[in-house]
Amino acid sequence: MKKVILFLFMCISVYAQYIPIDSVRRQDANGVPLLLGQTVTVRGVVTMSQELGSPLVYFQDPTGGMVGYDNTFWTNTNNGDSVQVTGVVTQFSGLTELTPVSNSQVLATNIPYTARVVTCGDVRLNGELYEGQLIRINGVTAVHTTSGANATVWNTSGSGTNYRILVGNDSVEIRIFSSTNIANSPVPPFPFDVIALASQFDSSPPHNSGYQILPRSLSDFIVQGGSGPLLSSITYTNIQPTSVTINWQSSTSSNSKVRWQLADSNYQVIAYTDSTSNAANVTNHSVILSGLQAGRIYYYNVSSTDGNGTTTSPMQYFCTQSNSAGTINVYFNRSVDTTLNSGEIAQGNVNFQTKLLQRINNAQYSIDMALYSLNDLTQVRDALINAKVRGVKIRFVYDSRTNQALVDELVAAGIPMIKRPNSSGLMHNKFFVFDYRYNSSHTNCWVWTGSTNLTNQQLYSDANNVIEFQDRTMAAVYTREFEEMWGSAADLPIVSRSKFGSAKSDNTPKKLNVSGTPVEIYFTPGDNTSNQLQSLINTQYDYDCYFSILVFTDYNIANRMKARYNPSAGRFVKGVFDRDTTGGVFREMSGYGPFAWNPAADVVRDLAEPYDLHHKYLIIDPLHTSSNPVVETGSYNYSNAANNSNDENAVFVYSARVANLYVQEWYKRYKVSGGTAVIGLEQISAEVPEAFELKQNYPNPFNPNTSIEYKVAKQSSIMLKVFDITGKEVQVLVNENQQAGIYRVNMKALNMASGVYFYVLESDGLRIDTKKMVLVK
Repeated sequence: MKKVILFLFMCISVYAQYIPIDSVRRQDANGVPLLLGQTVTVRGVVTMSQELGSPLVYFQDPTGGMVGYDNTFWTNTNNGDSVQVTGVVTQFSGLTELTPVSNSQVLATNIPYTARVVTCGDVRLNGELYEGQLIRINGVTAVHTTSGANATVWNTSGSGTNYRILVGNDSVEIRIFSSTNIANSPVPPFPFDVIALASQFDSSPPHNSGYQILPRSLSDFIVQGGSGPLLSSITYTNIQPTSVTINWQSSTSSNSKVRWQLADSNYQVIAYTDSTSNAANVTNHSVILSGLQAGRIYYYNVSSTDGNGTTTSPMQYFCTQSNSAGTINVYFNRSVDTTLNSGEIAQGNVNFQTKLLQRINNAQYSIDMALYSLNDLTQVRDALINAKVRGVKIRFVYDSRTNQALVDELVAAGIPMIKRPNSSGLMHNKFFVFDYRYNSSHTNCWVWTGSTNLTNQQLYSDANNVIEFQDRTMAAVYTREFEEMWGSAADLPIVSRSKFGSAKSDNTPKKLNVSGTPVEIYFTPGDNTSNQLQSLINTQYDYDCYFSILVFTDYNIANRMKARYNPSAGRFVKGVFDRDTTGGVFREMSGYGPFAWNPAADVVRDLAEPYDLHHKYLIIDPLHTSSNPVVETGSYNYSNAANNSNDENAVFVYSARVANLYVQEWYKRYKVSGGTAVIGLEQISAEVPEAFELKQNYPNPFNPNTSIEYKVAKQSSIMLKVFDITGKEVQVLVNENQQAGIYRVNMKALNMASGVYFYVLESDGLRIDTKKMVLVK
């Protein structure tokens, strides 16, 4: 009889117009759906469509809840829609889903729905009964991390982070998605109620554990006892020398208040000295703070009051723009390819030691240096000792490693040093701060950072980059991070207050205005740099994502690239890995393994050049100036150790100029390593022309971009150069061997002055033609 009933049930499930959701949810003893692989049709009301930031749609009928995983279904539905859905029954880590969805219809809109009240134990122990449904747990009294520590902020990394909520001694896991406005917001005051989706993540059978709840937004938290609104998305914008704008959101209409205080060190007492308020009741708050000091860090908090009470945020940080010049210098110690330059030739084959010695020898007041490695460079040692002798105050933060010879010599010369305690992580920074302390001037503060350790091999053999900034605000931010490790704002360290690794707190402002260039600075582990990189890729990557890196093992970053990657839509990923890279991310990007990229990304290994490719940089949209190009660089490898254990720094520079400098270096490493794509140049026809021909650029006049088309009659070495009116070469657009065909190259004149220019086509060293073009800015 049971077999007959099961057979009848399966027939009804597959062939009826639509069936109840609980019929689809029935499982065998291993928690696998009985209808796995079958196509079914169900109906329900959507309870979650857009909030979790992926093609997940939760919907439910009176019998149960279901998940659809399909981009078209996700795009075309909203909460409260009554839908009919046809799809294939699948399972992902215990979660029953319909994917793909072959058909979906919206039958009605704005259908009301309510959450089912349950307990933590109901979900934890009998989660299959509630999976896919909207539930409510009342009276949450505590929130813990999965390791048991009290949590006060919903910090997230990757796609999201799990916590445990407690009602008395009862508990259940709650997952906060990074895509929601809950991410990185304060935990609500206790007790609170939470509305969420009941879900599951259990990767192996029997699928009878791993139940968790997924709140959709801050509005899913209901604070008891008359507390004020929930606050989120607290940030600052419009950074000027004497003003900034503070922004935040509240869950209910409420007023606005900001309090702030000038910061002088990590160790001062917080006693807010200034405040401003606005009585208007709004949910999107924006408050301008004026009368500030240029180039300074401030503490602040925000508060909002509604009819139920007042909520005040934890302390935050902002900074003002300095009066510094904001000069940004970029150096590479290997060759560069200038064919992609937009008017400024990148500085390749630079002697980093010469540049660093200039900074040390020019220092008048102070030098702070956080270095993973310092050896071999006796000139640097001598310059530092000479600086100390002439009165420059030097402080040195070092890794826990055995002292290298030059380090011992600096200590013997009286330069104070503190080391990271022995632990599983590294003090992996490579930064200097020059002339910030004992100096109020904005004109001579410099920050030096990048991928380069201070050894002979790193400076002269391994591929590395250095970026330096003349900006007092940036010097203040790096000094604050330095002094957290130093344990003091004075000349000598205080070991008992020194903090490294996970002991450090989030105590620096992130967003800077460097003389008009937006810059962001993140320090690990406290700032969750992996999450910041994922957000950068998700929001800024519209065309090209290029990277050059020693270590890339963080699948969260790789998967964020993969989610955006779409060559058919003109979004490309190209990368250069170090020679020793084999499996993992490189293998998947290359199109191999169970999670292979399809199509494969254009990635190569640096096998042609000796020594290490030690870079750690990412370039987004460097060839599209209207797309807000950005470069990420610093000491940060794309690894879990870098994000969770090491002391690292990463700087994001939103600058078409800086992106163009980095792409010149990247393109050289890419081509030397076997990359074959011609960046900025396309062959528009393989037809063999009768003769070589150079066409007039279009548009002309132009600003700042134009295209040049030319014909190649036979295989030859092609050179296309641009000269100014004095005959000075300003750009090399093409310099390579090309097959016969018709080509088009895009020229960018971002950093060139208005005027008349000439472009010249050569084949095998013989001039073919010269034409004139006009740049008008």
